[in-house]
Amino acid sequence: MTAVESELRSIGELARASGLTVSALRFYDRSGVLAPARVDPVTGYRWYTEEQVDPARLVAGLRRVGMPLAGIAEALRNRHRPAEVHRLLDAHLRRLEDGLADARRELSRIRSLIDPEETIVTTRLVLSRTDLAAAVDAVRFAVGADPGLPVLSGVLVEVEPDGVRLVATDRHRLAVARVGGTVDGPPVSALLPVAAVDELRALLDLDGADSAEVVVATDRVTVTVAGRPLTAVPLPYDFPDYRRLLRAQLGDVPTYRIPFDGAALRAALTADGVPVCHRAHEGVEHEVVALGLDGRGELRLVDPNGVVAAGGVAGVEGVEGGAGAAGAGGPDALRVAVNREYLLDALGSGDGQLVLELDGPIAPLAVRRADDAHAFSVLMPVRL
Repeated sequence: MTAVESELRSIGELARASGLTVSALRFYDRSGVLAPARVDPVTGYRWYTEEQVDPARLVAGLRRVGMPLAGIAEALRNRHRPAEVHRLLDAHLRRLEDGLADARRELSRIRSLIDPEETIVTTRLVLSRTDLAAAVDAVRFAVGADPGLPVLSGVLVEVEPDGVRLVATDRHRLAVARVGGTVDGPPVSALLPVAAVDELRALLDLDGADSAEVVVATDRVTVTVAGRPLTAVPLPYDFPDYRRLLRAQLGDVPTYRIPFDGAALRAALTADGVPVCHRAHEGVEHEVVALGLDGRGELRLVDPNGVVAAGGVAGVEGVEGGAGAAGAGGPDALRVAVNREYLLDALGSGDGQLVLELDGPIAPLAVRRADDAHAFSVLMPVRL
């Protein structure tokens, strides 16, 4: 052992100190997550410093709770920025909770298949009337209208232990919203037809009650507001596994997270002379706009008909961002096109701070509310 190595920890010593196995330490070295301080050029043996013990313990803890590799790497890079790490932990905890709720719903469905004569179990919820109305508004635009895909012609209602999640998609965009509330009963889901969703939205405009009472059973959903009930029969289809789609389309750690003012972007998108190009899809022509970054890494509209010049992205100013973009690359690194109408739908009323998340010009992009991680829309980009 050399003098330098005598001041270092061997891979076995770090394994014992951190709770990681030797094979795991080798894996995280090969993955570029936790590289040793020194590798013996002859034997290939790995050596670590005392300062690497705490990072290794962090990796071990994240590994035990099933954090994906990209998330572990991100947490390690930002371990001196607690707010960023807490954001990653919160997002992973939501994934774990979603997975548990999914498992409970599936087990409930399996039990009903095994014993169809079993007494029908209902789940009762008490939700804020205005919050439920806002959630319906946040997803209604994404309901599919293709008669050949009836499974997309409704809104998925997923009851969770502490609230309900609404989901809709037409293949080109997907919207998710959540309402917290009091829940009595097991997790259950129902696919409400769009006509019933529209009737529900009208019912939620009634004054005289702060809350909406919801009863979900396998064969019906009843919502009561101010003493007036509405009963709907769920559609007999299995809604697509949207969580799997989200994991496949949107990575755990997006390349770009760009805060922006929703009202400013809506104003820019609806202003006279906004630069657009036209693209046809399935025989229907759509207006397409393009988003890019300015020299400060803040969001702006750019000309979808323009070209990237040496000095930057050709385009027009019109949207002021927030804290700037988190991600690699300069202003020219991002230029993504999207259906103008779809983007306006995803913005909703356009009030408040929103966050745009994406990985590149041909990857799906997510529009999220800065104050509610459960509410977001995913849009497919348009190739220019």
